[in-house]
Amino acid sequence: MKEHIRIAQLAEERKNEIESARNLPEDLIAQVKENGLVKMWASTNCGGTESSIWEVSEMIRSIAYHNGSLAWVVAVTGCSSLFSGFLPDAQSKLLFGDKHAMVGGFAGPSGMAILDDKDLTVTGRWSWGSGITHCSHIVGGVMVMENNKVKGTAVCFFKPEEITMIDNWHVLGLKGSHSIDYKVDSLTIPQDRWSWFPVKEPVVDAAIYKFSFLGALSISVASVGLGLAQRALGEIKKLAITKSPFGIGKPLAKKPEVQARIAEAEGNYIAAYSLMKETIAGAQKETLTQKCSIETKARIRLATAHTTKLCGLVVQESYRIGGGSSVWEKQKLEELLRDTNVVTQHGMVSYGNYRTAGAVLLGNEVPEMLL
Repeated sequence: MKEHIRIAQLAEERKNEIESARNLPEDLIAQVKENGLVKMWASTNCGGTESSIWEVSEMIRSIAYHNGSLAWVVAVTGCSSLFSGFLPDAQSKLLFGDKHAMVGGFAGPSGMAILDDKDLTVTGRWSWGSGITHCSHIVGGVMVMENNKVKGTAVCFFKPEEITMIDNWHVLGLKGSHSIDYKVDSLTIPQDRWSWFPVKEPVVDAAIYKFSFLGALSISVASVGLGLAQRALGEIKKLAITKSPFGIGKPLAKKPEVQARIAEAEGNYIAAYSLMKETIAGAQKETLTQKCSIETKARIRLATAHTTKLCGLVVQESYRIGGGSSVWEKQKLEELLRDTNVVTQHGMVSYGNYRTAGAVLLGNEVPEMLL
């Protein structure tokens, strides 16, 4: 058995503990770090494996099949390791060189920073800090000002002791991801702990760093949705065989209507999985010779948004087919519905991505930072 599946199964067994704490246990995260699950996109110079996008997507999907919160934290913090291919070697090793390095946070420019020579003075508050209580550095995106003018956008890498964590993760699903808010006030960040963002030219010559940075994040998010949808199909198939609703006299699996609905859900899952696989394969082929084009980046965002939408439909339909049996907390379908309804809300896969992708496909100019 692969280590990531073993760890995911342990998380599933401890689901009640995880959701009650609204966080993942330290001992599970220790195993995640020990097995390098959040450094698969880190450069080999930093002890990573420079794994392919598809390999990591499949890992995330298989973790989500067992526990959505663990998959989510592995997905979004693991994506941060891509920075190691774009930052100067010394900076990359500072952030990612330790075997147990784990970096997470929110890269959108929710904070403000004043550039003073080479350092930044930062004030801001960020949301969606998934798993940051376990991180060695925490990302915070900022708008950089110099001489009262906007200089650009950047990301800072805070030490855990430099930020104030706000324990406000009281939510419907992905309860164990502990995606809390955090803030800093007039904090000085030295040159070796910030970088302009979005990243542009990689410093490590590997195909993974020619891929779309934000596209990789959207793929990570959509991969969680795929795992949840796959599990929902398995759960409703088992339930349909054993459940005979009162007054019907036969199992759900024998009802033509249920057969058609499950087949339709299966079709949606196959379509979602195939779309992701084909899109990633095409983009990876392109990165063998060049960076992802604007058109390819747009297709990645389209694929991840549509995949997540289809996965949401699969989970919702599976839940509905289960009827009254689905509503109980002990029923896996109840957990899957809650988790899916949080995944689909994330900005990287939300409906706005259709508009962005459509604008590119119709020949409009779209800022590359949106892709």
